[in-house]
Amino acid sequence: MKKKIGLFIKTAIFLCLLGICLFGCSLIIQRKSSYIKNEMYMQESEKNNIDVFILGSSHVINGINPIQLYEDTGITAYNLGGYGSVLLSSYWQYRLALAYNTPKLVIVDAYMLENDIRYIDDPNANVNSEELHLNIDRFPLSRTKLAAMDDMFEHQEKKYPFLFDFMVYHDRWKELEADDFKRVTGTAEINHLMGADINYEVLSSGLAYTDFGAGTLENETVGTTYLRRIIEDCQSRGIDVVVVTVPFLAMYENQAAAHTAANIAAEYGVANINMLEIPGIVDYDVDFMDAGHMNIMGATKVTDYLGKWLSENKDLPDHRNEAGYENWQKFSEEFEAGILNNSEGNEDLYSQLVYLNLTAKDKTFAISIKGGSKIYADTALLKLLKGIGATEQLDMAAEGKQPYFMIYDHGNVSEVCGIGEMADFDTSQGHMQYEPASDLYRVLFIGDDTENNVLYSDAHPYVDMQLLFFDDGDISSHQYYTLNYLEYEYAQE
Repeated sequence: MKKKIGLFIKTAIFLCLLGICLFGCSLIIQRKSSYIKNEMYMQESEKNNIDVFILGSSHVINGINPIQLYEDTGITAYNLGGYGSVLLSSYWQYRLALAYNTPKLVIVDAYMLENDIRYIDDPNANVNSEELHLNIDRFPLSRTKLAAMDDMFEHQEKKYPFLFDFMVYHDRWKELEADDFKRVTGTAEINHLMGADINYEVLSSGLAYTDFGAGTLENETVGTTYLRRIIEDCQSRGIDVVVVTVPFLAMYENQAAAHTAANIAAEYGVANINMLEIPGIVDYDVDFMDAGHMNIMGATKVTDYLGKWLSENKDLPDHRNEAGYENWQKFSEEFEAGILNNSEGNEDLYSQLVYLNLTAKDKTFAISIKGGSKIYADTALLKLLKGIGATEQLDMAAEGKQPYFMIYDHGNVSEVCGIGEMADFDTSQGHMQYEPASDLYRVLFIGDDTENNVLYSDAHPYVDMQLLFFDDGDISSHQYYTLNYLEYEYAQE
């Protein structure tokens, strides 16, 4: 009898150790994208800290920043948006998240409301499996997850990789890196923007938004069905809903979908915000990284608008400096520090100017543009300079293709346009003298050094724009940008 008990105990211990090993291996070989994006949701849900769900596609992932929303208003939201998500998958993303946290409000973006493809595995659905794995892999197997797969997939064999992701990742051992093992130790990098993904690029060609005068969608679609299901499920649980359409280069059918979303919202008595038709929220010349996705400047403006609207129209608590919400404050400070740390030395001129639009108040820098430069035909670049503080002096320089010079000193802007006499500037970094002797040859002396013209370099005699940062009275970074076939070449000293 004792032998049988001993054998049973040994077998149990072996099976437990085997289970632990298999579980650890599964964590190591699993792709980490879903863990990275949604782990903070799981952690904050344990404390019931999330008051708002944000649902939608990559438009909201790139366009609404929960950390900024918290910083501005104290509202705690999680961006559950998924790349390529249609309303069908957004509905199930909401249901999966609901098992861990009940929000006070759900914000759902109506993009792709016109989509009328019933199943995710329909070849015409054009849904990337990697994108769907990003949405749902972090949520453990459950009845809700089984129901989601049954509803989203027509073919049984297509469901298994999403229910048992080990089937997908079992041969990933060839790709493993050091960071993969941090999943087991709990030290892996995770998303600190509460599900958002912010871009810093600018679509320099600019966009022109056209109002096509669209009506509404002619028929009910799979998209309208699942928007209704989201609203109805929320209302059955006492959860408030706001339907939104965030800005993008919407075509006729997209605009019709936005109008249909407004009608559905009105039908259920919930709020609707169609940002496509609210002038002044975004600038299509500089606030986008492509036709569908905003950069940080667009996201900042949209989040600011949404935060003010929520503060004025919804009774949501302000959790700033409240015990239990330390992660939100920490991540807010991290976000601001990250922008500041990356605000110099960017090879892409547009990204560099985006960073300056966000951080200029903390810096002293000078910008010099040579006369005759083709840079003056770049509408996006000129708007970014105006965002920093350039005035009509820049317009005059652009019109006459004259030299332009700006000193920005912690919010104080001084400018010189054209060719002329020596100009003196007293800044927090000391005294400076600037003289535009010709279109090409400009002089800048720092402090008492009148021998060293910092705007001239034998290595970079013909650059279009120079950007100089100052710290403790010295040049901390000198960046050169040369326009060459619609692209800017970069150098730094």
